[in-house]
Amino acid sequence: MKNRIIALLAFLLYMHSASAQIIDRVINRTKEKAKNKTEQKTEETIDKGLNKVEEGIGNIFKKKDKKGDTKANSPAGQNTSTADTDFSQYKGSSFIPGKNVLFFEDFATARVGAGNGNWYLSEYDALEEVEKPGIKTIALANGQWLKMPRKGIAFPHSFKKLPEQFTMEFDMYADPERMSEMESGLKVTFVAKEDREEYSVHWSTEPAISLDVHPHGNSALIHIEALMEYNANLSMDQMVLFSKTFETGWEKAKVNRVSISRNGKEVRLYLNGKEMLHLPNALPKQAAYQLLLATNMWGDGVFVSNIRIAGNVPNATNEIQTAGKFVTNAIYFDVNSSRIKPESWATLNNTAQAIKATSGNILIIGHTDSDGADEANLKLSKERAASVKNTLVNEFGIAATRLITDGKGEAQPISSNQTASGKAQNRRVEFIKQ
Repeated sequence: MKNRIIALLAFLLYMHSASAQIIDRVINRTKEKAKNKTEQKTEETIDKGLNKVEEGIGNIFKKKDKKGDTKANSPAGQNTSTADTDFSQYKGSSFIPGKNVLFFEDFATARVGAGNGNWYLSEYDALEEVEKPGIKTIALANGQWLKMPRKGIAFPHSFKKLPEQFTMEFDMYADPERMSEMESGLKVTFVAKEDREEYSVHWSTEPAISLDVHPHGNSALIHIEALMEYNANLSMDQMVLFSKTFETGWEKAKVNRVSISRNGKEVRLYLNGKEMLHLPNALPKQAAYQLLLATNMWGDGVFVSNIRIAGNVPNATNEIQTAGKFVTNAIYFDVNSSRIKPESWATLNNTAQAIKATSGNILIIGHTDSDGADEANLKLSKERAASVKNTLVNEFGIAATRLITDGKGEAQPISSNQTASGKAQNRRVEFIKQ
């Protein structure tokens, strides 16, 4: 036993200077089993310690091997992956995000509460065994998320009037173990009510439409429903504008993308790029509609984030041909990465058709917000521009020789970086005719 301990100490002192072969021989020698059974328990303890040492040696060599790894050495730990994006789910989608960001919320700095928060959140019929609503994280996605109440409402104080034409997008996650097919899912409501705190999910009498996105637990089933404003002269069935359960469409245990467009009276709803609902006369009354999120769930576990509301659906062809450039903040990237998100397909397609209709070369310039170091953002903006070029070439057949790329990092903001909406506008890509 004494010899084993001495050998172990010698090994530890010699570790940094000995060769790999000598280290292996020392480890093997010190791990020889003693024949005396009374020493077995002590030996097991030493073996565990030696295993930890071996793991430490392995980690040392692994770190040395990663010295040239771009991802590991990217400033601020940025992931500069340019892995191909699978756009198949979104190809052919008619949803094009609006150009001008009116509101954006990723809940990174949001304050939620019924009092002085910038988001109002109210829960009723709270249950002790149900997780409280508020800003949370989820295991399968980055960033902060608003966990909706089982029953209640939420809305941003800073954003009120919705224009006649706008688009709305957000990421939605529904915990498959907590969701139920009973009652509702997430209700996205446009309501003409000045005091949104007084809104009732049961008996609202103001002009409104409620779009219910309701996953069915641990399955691909998704129920979509649209309910008009309450009218005492109509039955509940008569107030339902649309109601359908789709056997597929919801990606269970994943983050899904919900998109909504309003053009006057017309409302459309998309799930992961696919149109699920089209109502030509959803909002027949002219009114000052406001945004409100509501829940009246039998189950629980609905989370939302990356809420983007924008006006003015862009026409890239017209802008490039008349103004000489097209600017968009609707090409979305993974956080600190140049990998393009698949929901960017419609914007990329719109841009590609504009480039094809235009002669000459196009300069693609990437821009970031001010989060992170200047040098890291400059590098990231260049990589994002290059990623956009590669996608235009590989997905849409644009000649690579026509596309020039550059990046400006955070150096040329077009809005304040002090708000989430301002940052969303600054994260943009410019296409300039040469």
